[in-house]
Amino acid sequence: MTSREVLGRVALYALLLAITLLVCFPLIWAFFTSMKPKDEIFLWPPTLWPSTWTLENYRALLVGREAYFQAGAGTETPPPSAFFLQWFTNSVIVTVSTTLISTIVSTLAAYSLTRFRFPGQRAVPYLALVGYMVPSIIFVFPMFLVMADLRLTDTLLSLILGYVCITLPFSLWLMWAFFRSVPIEIEEAALVDGASRLRVFWEIVLPSAWPGIVAAAIFTLIVSWNDYLFGRVFINTMENLPLTVGVMHFFDGTHVDWGLMMASSVLMTVPMAILFMLLQRHLVAGFGAGAVKG
Repeated sequence: MTSREVLGRVALYALLLAITLLVCFPLIWAFFTSMKPKDEIFLWPPTLWPSTWTLENYRALLVGREAYFQAGAGTETPPPSAFFLQWFTNSVIVTVSTTLISTIVSTLAAYSLTRFRFPGQRAVPYLALVGYMVPSIIFVFPMFLVMADLRLTDTLLSLILGYVCITLPFSLWLMWAFFRSVPIEIEEAALVDGASRLRVFWEIVLPSAWPGIVAAAIFTLIVSWNDYLFGRVFINTMENLPLTVGVMHFFDGTHVDWGLMMASSVLMTVPMAILFMLLQRHLVAGFGAGAVKG
């Protein structure tokens, strides 16, 4: 490599590093703030690096409920930090359930749209995409009335059904575009050799469509994990709140517990960031593969 090429590559990496630090700076600031004692958080001028490191905020979130009841304060209303693990568990249950349902249904529906013939077949994917383009706030109140009639309000099932309704249309359209790029001749050859339709779907189609399935699953996972609107409308009790709604209880009027807020932000963001980095290759392949029809 020539000196010009080396300098160009160094400049490129420096630029990418600067952009990465700029994008990640809110999370970096949240992490260092969560490691500060409460009196240091409000120092002026503010500092990024803590002068005193503490895990008190994380301890309050992760073992706060046990410590609260062990202290004999069970007759009083527990502080919001005592519900953090319950909120985290609720979000995991809702996110995993929504992802499984939406991915399975969209995969089967997209396969039927690309392999079978029936009236209105071509209109279904585009109608689904139009449904996704409608803002979710338009659906939330009619869906709340439906959940009330079904007596599902204030339950995790209502959140799961609501998130499936807003993620399924785009997942269906994404999987439909991807299945169109999978050559049908491979399936026909397997059928001629005596394989059943189910075996062809399980052993040939699904492995070929794996990047698209992962892309649809990650999209559903991110939407259901980060959503605030449905949880705010559908859930009323502290024990059933999802994480995104529960952490808002750290705002008490004009007082904000910034230590707990920053610690909860880190615990909410880091698992999703790690998962996204591990599956990023499949996500890019899934979004790109459906653009080319084989």
